[in-house]
Amino acid sequence: MKRPSHRQLRSCLIVLFWLILWQSGAWIINNNILLVGPFEVIHGLAALLRESGFWLSVFTSFAKISLGFLAAFVLGILLGWLAFQIPFLQEFLAPVIAFLKSVPVASFVILALIWAGSKNLSVLIAFLVVIPIIYVNTIAGLNSTDPQLLEMAEVFSVTGWRKIRFLYWPALLPYLSSACRTALGMSWKSGVAAEVIGVPDNTIGEGLYMSKIYLDTAGLFAWTLVIILASGLFERLFLLLLEQTEKHFLLFPSFSAKSRPRNPQKLLIRNLCKSFQGTEVLNKLSLTLSPDKPWCIMAPSGYGKTTLFRILLGLETADSGSIQWTGSKEEPPEKKGGKESPGPRILAVFQENRLCETFSPIDNIRLAVPSLSRQAAARELKRVLPEDCLHRPVSSLSGGMKRRTAILRAMAAPSDAIIMDEPFTGLDEETKEMVIQYILEKSCGKLLILSTHQEEDALLLGGETIHLE
Repeated sequence: MKRPSHRQLRSCLIVLFWLILWQSGAWIINNNILLVGPFEVIHGLAALLRESGFWLSVFTSFAKISLGFLAAFVLGILLGWLAFQIPFLQEFLAPVIAFLKSVPVASFVILALIWAGSKNLSVLIAFLVVIPIIYVNTIAGLNSTDPQLLEMAEVFSVTGWRKIRFLYWPALLPYLSSACRTALGMSWKSGVAAEVIGVPDNTIGEGLYMSKIYLDTAGLFAWTLVIILASGLFERLFLLLLEQTEKHFLLFPSFSAKSRPRNPQKLLIRNLCKSFQGTEVLNKLSLTLSPDKPWCIMAPSGYGKTTLFRILLGLETADSGSIQWTGSKEEPPEKKGGKESPGPRILAVFQENRLCETFSPIDNIRLAVPSLSRQAAARELKRVLPEDCLHRPVSSLSGGMKRRTAILRAMAAPSDAIIMDEPFTGLDEETKEMVIQYILEKSCGKLLILSTHQEEDALLLGGETIHLE
C-alpha cells in the first residue's frame, strides 16, 4: 500500500487546522445565527439530502449554469477565431467586450430580470460573464502560435482543417484551459447570485434565499458547500474532457493525397536584389542551378543565404530581379487547356528544426505528408533514428535527433526541389555521413540546394560550391 507523501500530510494538517479554528470560532461566538461550526453544516447538509426537492434544485441549477457556460465557450471560440482572422472585427467587438468585462454582475442580473424574467436568468448571466474570458483567451492563444511553424506549414502545404487541428489548436489549448479554470468558477458564482436575486423555482439560489429568510445559517452553509462541490465536479469533468482532445482530437487520420508527375526543374535567377531597412543583402545575384547535382552555397553569416532561400520558398519578396523555373530543356512550363501547369513544389529544411514539440517524429512526418501511413513513416525514420525514439515527443529528443527528423520530413514529401539551410548543424561526423547518403538517395532527380560553412560537406555530397560575395 502506497504511503501518503509529506506534501499530502502537510495539506491534510493545514485543512485540519482551519476546521479546528472554524469550530473554535463557532464555540466562542456561541450564536447559531451568526456562525455555525463544521458539525452543524454537516448536519444541515444531511437534512437537505433528505428533502424531496433537493436533487431537483441541484440538477436544475447545474443544467442551466452549465448550458450558459457551454454556449459562451463555443461562441467565444468562434468569435475569437473570426476576430483573429479579421482584425477589423476585433476592433469592432472591442467596446462590447470591454463593456461585458467591466459592468458589475448585479447590473446584468437586474437588467436581465427585467428583460427576460427569472426562469432562464442563470443561463444568461453565466453566458455574459464567461464569453469575454473565452473570447480574449482565444485570441491570445491563436496569436501565440509559433510563426516559424506557420511558415513551415505554408512550405509543406499544411492548410485548412489540418492547420487548425495540428498547429492552432495545440497553441490555443493551454490558454483555453487557463481561461476555463477562471470562467467555470465565475459562471457558478454569477449564476447562483442571479438565482438568489431572481428566485426561480427549484434552484440552488432559491434554497439559499429561503435559508436567509428563515435565518438558517447551517442551511446557508450547507447550500454553499453544495455549490462548491457542484462547481468543482463540473470543472474537473470539463477540464478532463478538454485535456482528452489533445489525445483524441489530435490523432492523425489517414489522408489521401493526389500526386502529380514531377519534372526535373532548372532554376534561373537573374539580377536578384533585396534590402532590409536600407541594408543591401542581395545585389544583382544571378545563378543557374540544374538538378543534375547538389549545389552548396557558402558565405559568411549575413551575406544573404537565408534571404535567398526565403525568396525561393515564397516567404519573402525580392525588390527586383527574376526567378524562373524551366523544364529539362530550359523551356517555360507547358500550358494545358489554356492554363499554366502547376509550378514546382519546393520543400525546405529550415535553419531551425520547426517541429511540433508535443508530437512524435512519426506524427511530425505525417503532418507534412498526410498520405504516408504510420508504418511507412516509421520505416523511413528507422533509417536515420533509433527505433525507441520514434513515438516519443520531439521535445524529449536530442538536438541531433530533431535535426534528422526535420531532414527526413523534407525528403519524405513529394517535391521538385529541396532547400536546406545549414542542415548538418548538431550532427557528428558519422551521423552526417549517414544522413548525406540518405539525402542523395532521396533527392535523385530533384534540385537540391543547401547552405553550409564547411567545404567537406560539398565534397561528401559530390556537389558544386557557390560562394556568395
